[in-house]
Formats: sequence, structure tokens, C-alpha cells
Amino acid sequence: MSTVSFSHSTIAKWLLAGTIVLAPVAWSQIEDFALQPGMPITLDADSSDFDYDTNRLVFRGLRMTQGTLGIAADLAETDRLDFDDGLWIFTGNVVIESETTVLFCDEARLKFRGHQLQHAELRGEPARFEQRDPETQALTEGRATLMIYDVPSGIVQMAEDAWFSDGSNEIFGSNITYDLEQRHITADSGESGPVKILIEPPTQALP
Repeated sequence: MSTVSFSHSTIAKWLLAGTIVLAPVAWSQIEDFALQPGMPITLDADSSDFDYDTNRLVFRGLRMTQGTLGIAADLAETDRLDFDDGLWIFTGNVVIESETTVLFCDEARLKFRGHQLQHAELRGEPARFEQRDPETQALTEGRATLMIYDVPSGIVQMAEDAWFSDGSNEIFGSNITYDLEQRHITADSGESGPVKILIEPPTQALP
């Protein structure tokens, strides 16, 4: 297995050489997905019931909103109707959106503690996200079969046929890890083949 790792300092050198422009800022505003204490949470569902066999609350056609955070899914399950310490499982056409980012997946497992998102696992064929910079309107995208976001460590892992794009350049790999604090990307190869980086040439100014 081979590994390709690069940080902003490396990217800066490539940029000066005129060979690559990468802006690995995806998920930089993932904190938008944290619940905001003191703000009401609205749950709208087509139907809801309590499963006595599994001791779980089940919502069908759920739409959850709080401020700029929104979650929609065909089905949602939880063992606690609060976000102080609980696990919510969303399945079927899951859409999670904040002010700048939208995630799409088939299943999302979100762990909350103290009304804050602690851990998120997104699965899909593929799971994907889109993030648009509010100032430049530049679009950053990514997709993978599995996405794992560990909030305390600030680490995002994209596993199985992972792909990342800053709108101009692309990275392909079996696994892509993004450290939000260090702003550092590591791409690993696997059964899907070696790491690939597609570099678009800089736009030439017209004379």
C-alpha cells in the first residue's frame, strides 16, 4: 500500500512552481452540524411509534431542523428523544445540511453528547458532500462509500473509493483522511488501485 500525504506548506511550494492548486478546506465548517444549546429543535414526521421489542422510537418521513441545521430521512430511530447522550440512526434518502454544506447518504449514524455532535458515520453508494464557499462560491466536493467524522480529534476519514475535489483538482484513493486542525490531507491506495491526483493547469491570462 502506498501513501500520498501533503500539507498546506507543500501545496504552497507546488503553487509557486505553477504545477498545482489545491484548497483542502472541505469540512472546515463542519461545526455547523453541531446542535446549538438553547435553540428549539423541531421534529416533523409522517408517522412515529415506539418499538417495544427494541425499545426504540421510530420516525417515518422525518424532517428535523434547528437554526440552519436540517436533517431529512425516510426513517429515523433512536433510544432517547433528546440529544444529551444518544445515538440517532437515519436511513433512506438522508440529507444533512447546514448553511454552507450538504451531505447525502443512505445511512447516517450520529452520536450526540451534551447537545453536541461527537461522532458521525455516513454510508452510501456513495455518500457524498458539497460545500460552497460563501465568499467565492467555489464548490468543494467529496464522496466515498464510508465517511467517518470524529469531532473531538477533528479527523474526517473517507474510505472505499474515496474522491475529493476542490473544484479545480481531484484526488482519488482507497482512503482519504483530512485533519481539520492541521489542514492536512493523506491519501492511501488499496484494492481499488494507486492514489491518483488530477491536476488542472492554471488558467492562462489572455494577452
